[in-house]
Amino acid sequence: MKINNSIAKIYKFSANKNLNLWDFTREMEVLDRFRKKGNSKMDDDKPLSRKERFKKYREARLGSAVHAIKLCENMANKNSYEYTEEEARTIIKHLQEAVSSAKHAFASADKNNKKRKFF
Repeated sequence: MKINNSIAKIYKFSANKNLNLWDFTREMEVLDRFRKKGNSKMDDDKPLSRKERFKKYREARLGSAVHAIKLCENMANKNSYEYTEEEARTIIKHLQEAVSSAKHAFASADKNNKKRKFF
């Protein structure tokens, strides 16, 4: 049964696309992963609360930010990179501006929430 299903997929793709074997197998893997993810998400019809969304995105975004900063730290290695003090100060300045901007965004969000409370 599974073989017949795979053959049917091959015929569908061969009519629409001109793929070599490598491209075809890669596309089939992507489609299978997409279907598996789609099926698991279809079971969850309930949308996430604002707190749950915050937790979900916090982990991924904070992890990405910390990883990017560590990559910038790697550039401080004088054995691998050549840079001037001015270039180093520029990197630090931009990183500090980004952190300052994030602090301001969270602080202003807190202030806005306090202003909206009427009772």
